[in-house]
Amino acid sequence: MRRAVITALACAVAVSTAAATALAHSEVVSTSPKAGGSASTKITKVTVTFSGPMRKGTIRVTGAGGKVVSQGSGGSDPRNVNRLTVALKRGLKAGRYTAAWTAVAADGHKQQGSFRFRLRS
Repeated sequence: MRRAVITALACAVAVSTAAATALAHSEVVSTSPKAGGSASTKITKVTVTFSGPMRKGTIRVTGAGGKVVSQGSGGSDPRNVNRLTVALKRGLKAGRYTAAWTAVAADGHKQQGSFRFRLRS
């Protein structure tokens, strides 16, 4: 009887742990350039890295006056399923920029966010 109770408890813990893990959504773990940080005007792309895989997503980078400086809408990084990436246009000037992203995680959870960074000469 005691062994059956211990086995049942162990199964309950395993199931509840798996359920909690399945409900956990991916979160942003890093950005490049770093949110609130600065980078050289020579950067060629912007990335957002998540704690889990993304099905799809977009990144749009804007500069002064809301001018779009990203090339297209970006998407999943083919080298890292946890990352979204977008290429930047050439010849960016020093100043403040905003990257706005949307993403759909592997569990179907839709997310969006943004971060700012500065480019320096």
